[in-house]
Amino acid sequence: MSTITPSRTFHPMKRLFLALLFLFMTSSQAWSMTITVSTISTDPVDELRVFKPFADYLAHTLSESGSDIDKVDVKIAGSVPQVVNWLKRGKIDLFIDSSITALQVNKLSGSQYMLRRWKKGRGEYRSVIFTRADSTISNLGDLKGQVIAFEEPFSTSGFMLPAIQFGLQGIELESVNSPRDLPSPNVVGTIMAYDNETQVTWVERDMVAAAAISEGDFSDFEKTALEPLRIVQFTEYVPYHVVSQRADLDAELADQIKGTLKRVHETEQGRKMLMEFERTSKFDDIPPKLLSNTLKFEPHLTSLLPVN
Repeated sequence: MSTITPSRTFHPMKRLFLALLFLFMTSSQAWSMTITVSTISTDPVDELRVFKPFADYLAHTLSESGSDIDKVDVKIAGSVPQVVNWLKRGKIDLFIDSSITALQVNKLSGSQYMLRRWKKGRGEYRSVIFTRADSTISNLGDLKGQVIAFEEPFSTSGFMLPAIQFGLQGIELESVNSPRDLPSPNVVGTIMAYDNETQVTWVERDMVAAAAISEGDFSDFEKTALEPLRIVQFTEYVPYHVVSQRADLDAELADQIKGTLKRVHETEQGRKMLMEFERTSKFDDIPPKLLSNTLKFEPHLTSLLPVN
């Protein structure tokens, strides 16, 4: 005698429940999004520690405001070419760094400024090129045939701004291998020291003729310098730090991020996070005059760094 196995059937309400559950799950997956923030550092572990609380706060705030963003990742780059590559490939969405470094990245990747970041409570800054007080150097032309110590290749104040200043005066720069090496007589030799303390020490010990750092850092070092120091040249003021967005970032999403960042300092919790984020005061629009000062450097950027 054969047996008949009854087919499995679902109550209509159960079928409706399963259909709604499936729709909810697939919709949640479609709507949830991750964006990625990046910066450049020679110490990625420490920089990740600095940026992670900011990224987590941004993700939470965006989600709470109804945005589709539910996660903000952080990727630390080691160079401008790496950031440019990530932006072009859509691997990162936001880049936060000093303004001329970001201008270089913008020029090479198509990204654009979004906001100014008041890092350490400062909205703008400039570089100084300095020497020992007893030096005979009185202008940048006097440095021909001698060596200047820059900080690092992706530093706005410690390399890009001062290097551009030489270019604006028609003075050619030539890389040397050590502080004691001399360049050709009609050019200025350059070497990277990779930290401000080394730059100042080299100048104090007369190992290099000059160095370039931010005006604020110079003021700090000048107070404790072993040898009196003297400023030879100031550069233009530029925004201290900025946020840039990749070229094809969705306009509505960019507006959500921009609005969120501009409001962060309005709450106690936001101010606390910003203080822990390298004493950031706030994010705001870049003032037109400061933006104009910055953009005029763009034609001089391409030759500063090779892009692989």
